Amino acid sequence: MNIADEFIQNAWYVGAWSHEVNRTPMQRWILGEPVVFYRTTAGAAVALDDRCPHRYAPLSTGKLDGDAIVCGYHGFTFDASGVCTSVPGVSRAPKKICVKSYPVVEKWGWVFVWVGDVEAADENALPDYHYLDDPEWIGGGETLQVKASYNLIRDNLLDLTHAKFLHKSTLSNDAVTEFPITVEENSGSLNIRRSMENIEKTSLFLTGLGGFTENVTHWQDVQFLPPNNVLINVGVHSAQGTAEDKRIEIRVLNAITPETRASSNYHWAIVRNFDLGNEELTEHMITQNAGAFEEDRWMIEQQQELWATRPDAAPVPYIHDKGVVKANEMVAHMRRPEARDAAE
Repeated sequence: MNIADEFIQNAWYVGAWSHEVNRTPMQRWILGEPVVFYRTTAGAAVALDDRCPHRYAPLSTGKLDGDAIVCGYHGFTFDASGVCTSVPGVSRAPKKICVKSYPVVEKWGWVFVWVGDVEAADENALPDYHYLDDPEWIGGGETLQVKASYNLIRDNLLDLTHAKFLHKSTLSNDAVTEFPITVEENSGSLNIRRSMENIEKTSLFLTGLGGFTENVTHWQDVQFLPPNNVLINVGVHSAQGTAEDKRIEIRVLNAITPETRASSNYHWAIVRNFDLGNEELTEHMITQNAGAFEEDRWMIEQQQELWATRPDAAPVPYIHDKGVVKANEMVAHMRRPEARDAAE
């Protein structure tokens, strides 16, 4: 099987943060393909196949000439649409020489790339990450390179019961396994919800952020936008539930971009809608979340190593896996028509 067949092609994937793309060419791997990013002189983000068709040298090791990129090996030059405009020693560049140009949308501080059928690229299909530049929300994030398949990262986010065991020093919540989840499929998305009513204060850092001392109600609302986006709404409010009681709410935004079968770029951000001017709190939340995700990476990379020894093994599901199972079914359903189109 071609590696491309294992991924959903017709979808938007985060290629980079906006601040990462500049006038110095940069390589990223997306769905098994090398992509070179750079900006035109007007500031537009460009994404091209990072393989010069002459000898497959990476264009990202070359330099920019205006809005064009010059291969650093033999000087073949390609414009921002991927058309070859110059070949050293040749008076007219052959018309058939070109590299693939990927549709790009830059929004909310991320550069999204469409790697599938160019004609199918639809900006309306972008996952909604408006929290990243909404003035009512504040926060930040990073990109984590994980040596594991993207589906392992996705499944980790869809089943938050692991926090009780893996995140003892960061996001631990001892009550999480005691409350059931509900799973609801909507048009093109999945919601996994859990409400933990009247629980004792735990080491969950949300309770510390809100200064809670009494029992709280803690909710988790995980939205899955297939094939690779997970938006987590978590928060706590006073267990009494009166209008005067405290309420703390955050969003954890997760866009997972497969590099290869066994590696991924995990773009994440954490944002809040309270105490917006507190920069120290912003840094604290980012640091706390980064620490938890390092714990996730440690476990997921070990999973990847062991899963590779039993590639055909079926995991043993349990009651809290209902969302994970449904999400995997949704992605498999998306893959089938793409596989049929590829075979025709």
